[in-house]
Amino acid sequence: MAFIAIETLASRDYSVSNGQTTASRSFVCYDDTTAITAPITIIDNFGSTLPAIGDFFPESLVAKATSYAITKREGTDQWELTWNYSSSQSETEEKQPLEIGYVEVSVDYSAQFDDSYRDFATLPTDGLPTVEADIGGNRVDICGSPLSLLRFKTDFSVTETIDYSTYINLIQPKVFAAIGKRNSAVFQGAPRGTVVYRGASLRRIGVSLWQLSHSMQYDGFFHLIQVPIRDTNGDIRLKTFNLGYSQAETIFHRQPFPSYSNFSVISPNWS
Repeated sequence: MAFIAIETLASRDYSVSNGQTTASRSFVCYDDTTAITAPITIIDNFGSTLPAIGDFFPESLVAKATSYAITKREGTDQWELTWNYSSSQSETEEKQPLEIGYVEVSVDYSAQFDDSYRDFATLPTDGLPTVEADIGGNRVDICGSPLSLLRFKTDFSVTETIDYSTYINLIQPKVFAAIGKRNSAVFQGAPRGTVVYRGASLRRIGVSLWQLSHSMQYDGFFHLIQVPIRDTNGDIRLKTFNLGYSQAETIFHRQPFPSYSNFSVISPNWS
């Protein structure tokens, strides 16, 4: 399956009126192997092949993607996608907490101690080891006992107000697909592979209103775990180097979250 998205010639409109910037872009989308039968296939490519909610208009720092429309070209396997952009809304136009589409972000910067055998180790690309090799860096263990090193992490949640139909039909399948996976592209400024989607919680806040909170964690070390090589008895293989006492001979990186997910398509309200 090969998804293709082509921006149409002269598709970009950009205007400023009364201090408000508006813009638009149009794309033609199709698959050269299997015909696209539903808009969800196109939405799945937001944030990678296509723009996502919150992305800036090319070469603009004021107009962000706010809405889109998807229509099928009659008599073809092609679909047309139009993205609408606008500058920040005024306070009177911003959505309120009990209004569908309201989004709130909470961030908790923290530090925690992690058991480490090496400091300043070499990190694999995107935090996914592809070869079984020693991680390098400075040895900090003592006779195979790891040292607790401080790691800075960020816990953040995105809370949105939605209707139950949107959750069941659109968001829930994306939540299930993202749990325990790392971001496949830059997300909220975090590089690929540094954010893990931990899950979501849903609660009713009104007659037809629901509040959904998404939980994620950022780790600049890609959530990697340092693992020492052991002998046939299960003991850490030790060797004396230049400090006069034995230390773990070989350390590998293990990635507990090897799979990726496109976080930008989890909800139509945020990216």
